[in-house]
Amino acid sequence: MKSEKKTKKYTIYGLLALFVTGLAYYLYSAVPFFDRIMKPGDSGALVQLQDGKFNYRIPLDPESPWPKFRANAMQTGQSPVPTRSYEQSGRKPWVFRTGKGIFSSAVVDKEGTVYIGSADHYFYALRVDGSVKWKVRTDEIIDSSALLDDKGRVYVGSGDAHVYSINRETGEIIWKSRAHTVQEVEEQFGLKTYNVDWFEGNIGMLPDGTLIAPNDNYLVYALNRETGERKQVFAGNEMIWSLPAVNPETGRIFSGSQFVALKNVFAWDTNTGQTAWVSGGLGSNAASPLLTSASRDGALILGGYDGIVRAYSQDNGKELWSFGTRDHIYSSPAQQRDGTIIQASADGSVYALNPENGEMIWQYDTLEPIRSSPAIDGNGIIYVGSGEGKLFAINPDGTLRWAYQCITEDRNDLNGSPGLGYEGVYIAGESGEIFFVPYDYPLSEEGKRDPRSIQGPGEILPDDGVFLVWTGRFGSLNPEPPETLDGNEPVVLRIFVRKDGDTVLSSFDEDSLEVEFAGDVKPEAEPLVAMAANQRFLTILPQETWSGPDGGTLRITVRGTYLVDHSRVGLKFFGGDSGGQFEETFDFRISPRPAASERETAQMPYRIPKKDGDPATALEFSRLAAPNPTMLPSWNQIGFDSLHYLAGFVEGDANSAILWVIPGKLDSETGRTVTQPALEDRFVLELDYDGGLLSLHNYDPFILTFIGSWDMPFGKYRISTKADPVTGEIQRKAALNAMVLGDDLEFYGKFLKIMGLTDFWTGHMWVYGGMNAGYWNDGVVRKPQGVGQVRFELRGNAVRAVIENGSLMVGEHVFGILLVNADTGKPVQAEYARGIEIDTNEAGRVVSVELPLKEEFPGEVRAYYMVDTYPAARATMINR
Repeated sequence: MKSEKKTKKYTIYGLLALFVTGLAYYLYSAVPFFDRIMKPGDSGALVQLQDGKFNYRIPLDPESPWPKFRANAMQTGQSPVPTRSYEQSGRKPWVFRTGKGIFSSAVVDKEGTVYIGSADHYFYALRVDGSVKWKVRTDEIIDSSALLDDKGRVYVGSGDAHVYSINRETGEIIWKSRAHTVQEVEEQFGLKTYNVDWFEGNIGMLPDGTLIAPNDNYLVYALNRETGERKQVFAGNEMIWSLPAVNPETGRIFSGSQFVALKNVFAWDTNTGQTAWVSGGLGSNAASPLLTSASRDGALILGGYDGIVRAYSQDNGKELWSFGTRDHIYSSPAQQRDGTIIQASADGSVYALNPENGEMIWQYDTLEPIRSSPAIDGNGIIYVGSGEGKLFAINPDGTLRWAYQCITEDRNDLNGSPGLGYEGVYIAGESGEIFFVPYDYPLSEEGKRDPRSIQGPGEILPDDGVFLVWTGRFGSLNPEPPETLDGNEPVVLRIFVRKDGDTVLSSFDEDSLEVEFAGDVKPEAEPLVAMAANQRFLTILPQETWSGPDGGTLRITVRGTYLVDHSRVGLKFFGGDSGGQFEETFDFRISPRPAASERETAQMPYRIPKKDGDPATALEFSRLAAPNPTMLPSWNQIGFDSLHYLAGFVEGDANSAILWVIPGKLDSETGRTVTQPALEDRFVLELDYDGGLLSLHNYDPFILTFIGSWDMPFGKYRISTKADPVTGEIQRKAALNAMVLGDDLEFYGKFLKIMGLTDFWTGHMWVYGGMNAGYWNDGVVRKPQGVGQVRFELRGNAVRAVIENGSLMVGEHVFGILLVNADTGKPVQAEYARGIEIDTNEAGRVVSVELPLKEEFPGEVRAYYMVDTYPAARATMINR
């Protein structure tokens, strides 16, 4: 009995000890016990300008006002640059256009030369007047911001997996340093990564001049700046786009990672190469942190994809405070010299926060998402780009000083971050343009006459109201919808609520939503109405056209209740109270197709190969943009911009066709699009042609690569555009509407729900965007030489093409098999993207291609052996 009592007593003591130990550990790991240094002036860490030189405390170019991303080692995004106004400098605004979109940020030397890379694969040096000093070609897109050192060099990373050292005067490449391949990372570090090794993170520097370069292969490189040789490697747990902030006193560097939850903020000790601590929130971190002090008692500030900006203790990673915004955060924070934190968000607002507790001081609202990171000049003026294509200058008190409409075309995201020179601001955007705006130019007499200029002090928004805003395919929000629609165009509306001069978080109440159609809508084809997972935008799709060939009128009425005051977990907002009712009616005129007499004889103006060897039409889809949901461009805007898909006509008639789609890429040397055999993406689109309207779709599940990494499963995929009925030339940028099957993602599916990207119950994510469309090169492809003799075999639940005497090499073409059900004329469901197996002989020549089926083999199919976009062999197969 005594023994039992003693056992019970010790058990209780043991449980109590465990509880006390656990509580102590929690308190130690989660509760900050000491005051932190939250203002840069409290530790003497402010960058100073003396005798024309900045004391950066690392060997950056001391005469440059903006030598790296976020300006300095501690990444405060603030420069004490003494700005010269437009009247003082006499400089005019200018713009320089590159070949593709830009998502990287400018660095600027003392002469006003700006250095920046583009998705056209080139890295540019532009003089202060906008003329080209030199440009350097790399082998992939450039998403990385460069760094200027004190030895006359500029360093930049490229998507071709190399960091480049370049002579700033001549543009001569001094050295290139390659990242580990995916296979090498797994072998040497035990990390299973994606199939990408791009340098997307920006370039930084340690106090001894060592370069730091984060990579998509989960590693941060420390490189010898003289030779490019690796000195150290810091291992993360996901792609690293965040540029580590450097504490020059403690020897620690701090970075975010793209890991989705909890373990996505890292501190590394550069003296030992070891991880000091790991912390984080409920969203990936693409932004780069700032350090409030060079003391170990300082903090770091970082916002994440959960929409929350947090302060962490530098010494142990404890969270000190947090502040929630209405959408995810891509933008890196900045800090005024008085300590005020400036944070922009994809919710379209710029926030000023108290550094001691994270409380909001002021909020400046814009209409569209902000991914640009604020830059602050020596007078405390805040400069930031926006999704509206505007450059905003905001006073330290949160009032608008001025704004300037940089981009005036459809692709108008100004997502690059500003670089500050002595005479003006440099910034670049999705249009592929680089802009220079002289300081206070919009406030000058000449600037006031410029229609692009806007003067403060108020926000460029109404004070109150509930608005259903027309959403363009490249993300623009237009208060006035178009008067005319083509017959196959989608309608996408976003809810936007203003109250007492502030934008408030709002969403549709799906249960109360009613959508009514009137006018000349085809009664047999009910339009598809789809609600976004975050219930903030509504997609309305015709199936496949709104009206018959004569066009007509379309009236859409949308009414219901909107919700405010939501609860949240990470970026998943739920619940909410009724904010009121709304009802809005939209009237459109549907454009007619060609006149009836023309329609009777009109044929689809594309070549369909009726027999072996006939020429075939090939289209190209490129420069994809997916602005809705708003997080997609933050994940992959420049990656989407780099995508090329090549679609070949395989079979069809006057009004419909089946197209085989493969991946392409931009050839850096020639500037032309070529096939990309390294990617396994292959899919099928059905084309409905109606008097110049092209509606391409696949409403069966299939897979595409997302950002070169995930296999993204689609349930619906629709591209709609318009062509000249005679020449077939595309006349309108194409719209993309797609539905992602998030629950089919093995690992990331559940996290997409926490981020509010996919519906909590169905796992669906509706995507809306746009792309370029046109002929691939001259628009005609022919049967390649060396196909050989091909026969088709049914082997169990797979179809095999056996090739004899062929000379085509694996790796030089994209090979596949396409099957069409002879009874229905529809593509057979099969593993086109990932299931195809290619066998070669010892010389690397293709000898067989095998396609596994998803369904039972139909009674009769038309089988095609596809080489690139062309049906190189064909046969009818009958299952007896």
